[in-house]
Amino acid sequence: MTADGTLPLEHFIQAVQRQLDNAQTAMAVKARNLNLPLTFAIKDVTLDLRAHVEFARSEIRIRPAGATDKDASIFHLVFAAITRPMIEENAVALDEDPDDSIAEELTDEERKKLEWTGVRTRTQLRELTSRGGERAVERITGLPAERLRRALERSATPLIADVTPVSESSVAARLRLRGRNLTGGGVPDVTIAGQPVSVLSADDREVVIAPAPHQLAGELRLRTPAGQSAATAIDVRPYWPAGGARTVGEPS
Repeated sequence: MTADGTLPLEHFIQAVQRQLDNAQTAMAVKARNLNLPLTFAIKDVTLDLRAHVEFARSEIRIRPAGATDKDASIFHLVFAAITRPMIEENAVALDEDPDDSIAEELTDEERKKLEWTGVRTRTQLRELTSRGGERAVERITGLPAERLRRALERSATPLIADVTPVSESSVAARLRLRGRNLTGGGVPDVTIAGQPVSVLSADDREVVIAPAPHQLAGELRLRTPAGQSAATAIDVRPYWPAGGARTVGEPS
């Protein structure tokens, strides 16, 4: 609960749900480990909550009412029993790829509005845009379609998160580029200090390159077939000093 005594409505519901889950777990422990019979089961839980309602930044917040508060609203909540298939059918997938998140391209307020329509990832937004559904999202959320297109374009830009020597490389230099959108659906062009570098393998998250001995330092630039690019400065000369290659991690 915040300093003003309010909390998001969903936090209250989640807290009640967690305690009901704990009660169910306790009953399961009795049945499985202590061989005690289950003499009852809770099917539904009904709860009336008296609280003051506030709306801030697309979020419903509640402040519990005191005993003498007469203007409080009443929330009538019913927690009903559901089965595993119902959970799996209706729950939001928890294994969404964090690298596919749209959060970096939108403000928190815009992201919440987009989630109202069920769009939580770049892939979902891309599919929606390709089907011409962005106008419907614009009407529902108030987000301009052009704003969504720009966010999608930025999210498709390649990003080089890090460049590391390939540890098993002992004869020739090998570098591993990690990030996102590194291929754009094809094989990217990679240069170091403006000179082409051989690409050994490539996918959207990882590219392995084989720089020549004179290409161990400088600006590394990756360009996708669509013309989008990302760049970073590197200096891996300590791993392959002049006069001979060595195993990564071996003292100079």
